[in-house]
Amino acid sequence: MDKHNTAILVFALTSQAECKRKKIDNCGTLFSTLSEHSLNIVSRTKLPYFLFTEKEQHGDSFGERFTNAIQAVFDLGFEQVITIGNDTPQLKATHLLKAAENVKKDTLVLGPSADGGFYLMGLHRENFDREKFKDLPWQHSMLVSRLVTEFTLGNRQILQLERLFDIDTRWDLGILSKFSGQLTPRIGQIILALTNPEASVQTFEISLSNQYSSRIPQNKGSPLKAQSLM
Repeated sequence: MDKHNTAILVFALTSQAECKRKKIDNCGTLFSTLSEHSLNIVSRTKLPYFLFTEKEQHGDSFGERFTNAIQAVFDLGFEQVITIGNDTPQLKATHLLKAAENVKKDTLVLGPSADGGFYLMGLHRENFDREKFKDLPWQHSMLVSRLVTEFTLGNRQILQLERLFDIDTRWDLGILSKFSGQLTPRIGQIILALTNPEASVQTFEISLSNQYSSRIPQNKGSPLKAQSLM
C-alpha cells in the first residue's frame, strides 16, 4: 500500500442535514455519533483524509456532488481515492485498509450495501471517467450491478468486500439492532433507543456521557487540507 498516493474521502452530510433527508425522528444524536465513528476509524488507518459535508459539496444532483468531490481529491495529486459515508455503523478500519491494499489500475474495490448501493469504493484515477461517473444511477438499488457491468468491460476486475447495512430509514435501524455485537456500545445503545418507543435517546446520551467523553473534533474547513496522520 502506497500511503502517499491514497486518500480517503468522507462524503457525508452533517447530522442536521442527514435527519432532514432521511426523516428518522430524533436521529440527531445517532448521526453525530456515526460521524464521530467514521472519522475515528479513518484516523486509525493513518491515511490522509478529506471531509466533504454539504458545505463543501457542489452540484445540482447527488451524482454531480459526489463526482466533484472525488475530482477535487484527485486534483491534489492522489492516485487512489477510497470513499465512504457516515451511515454504516458496521464499518471498521480493516475495511478501509483492505481497500487501500487492493485498489489499483485494474481493480475497483466495492463494499456493497444491502440496499444495492455501496458503503465504500476504492477507485484509481485512471478508472475515473467524470462524465460517465456522474450519470450512474446514484441512490438506486441498481447502482452496484451497473458499476460491475461498466467496470468489468475489458481486463478489469472488482474486489467486493463483505455486505453491510447502511441507515436510510427506521426499518434499517430495526435490522441493525439485531447485529449489536458488530456495533460500538454507544451506537448500539442509541439504535436500541430509537427502535424502542419507550426509550429515549436523551437518556442514553446522559448515561453514556462519562464513558464516551472523548470526541474527535469536526474540522469545518472547505475542503479539509490533507491530514497526514502518519
